[in-house]
Amino acid sequence: MVNAVLTLKLTNKTEHEPVESRVARARDGDIQARDDLIRDYTPFILKTAASCVRRYVTLGEDDEASVALSAFNEAIDAFKSSRPGFLAFAATVIKRRLIDYYRKEARQREIPFSTLNPYEDRDNCQWDPSSLSYSTLDWQEAVERRDDIENWKEVLKEFGLTLRQVISSTPKHKDARQRAMLMASIIAKNDELRAGFFKTHQIPADELLSLMPEKDRVSKKTVDRQKVYITAVAIAMSGNYPSLESFLEVSE
Repeated sequence: MVNAVLTLKLTNKTEHEPVESRVARARDGDIQARDDLIRDYTPFILKTAASCVRRYVTLGEDDEASVALSAFNEAIDAFKSSRPGFLAFAATVIKRRLIDYYRKEARQREIPFSTLNPYEDRDNCQWDPSSLSYSTLDWQEAVERRDDIENWKEVLKEFGLTLRQVISSTPKHKDARQRAMLMASIIAKNDELRAGFFKTHQIPADELLSLMPEKDRVSKKTVDRQKVYITAVAIAMSGNYPSLESFLEVSE
């Protein structure tokens, strides 16, 4: 793993300006803003490329450095989110472009795809090189989904839960998942139940079951057995996690 200490040296003019604001100016045609961004974030660009290929990369010497700079410039044009997160987005674009580059070069020379391990920590390249169909919209949605998940995890902690627990407790059968999600939806949509849920960090089982449709009603033991999953989904449905909505659809 590359261990590099790189310091971003920003000019006095822009050191207090959010990077997303600078990106917006560059995207809108401010050539100087674009040049300044690329100059100021060259250490970030090189570090991202280096962490992906697991070796130092040098401007003017390594093709990977040129690919990464081009990808950062592309990210400036593609980033249109109203939410913070440009650097995470840019890192994603850089990594995808490096993977594209390696795939293209693989026919001519041996490429160390093992260095592009999707299971490494977040400082390393996390993207599966076999998945090459992502658009810039996919990248942006992936960054926003990651932010939503991180915020969701913080609330889970308040309930004494981890994402690992939620995953391991997910019902294996589709009908069981749907019933659990329906219960979570009832909690999230009922003001009184939701308030009590967040106050006590407990599922109000009796009140919840009384509001369940007869055909979907289950026992209190079932609620207790699925409480981790119900709790996690109720939190997600109650909060502002727009990118998770597609995973939280409940059939009426």
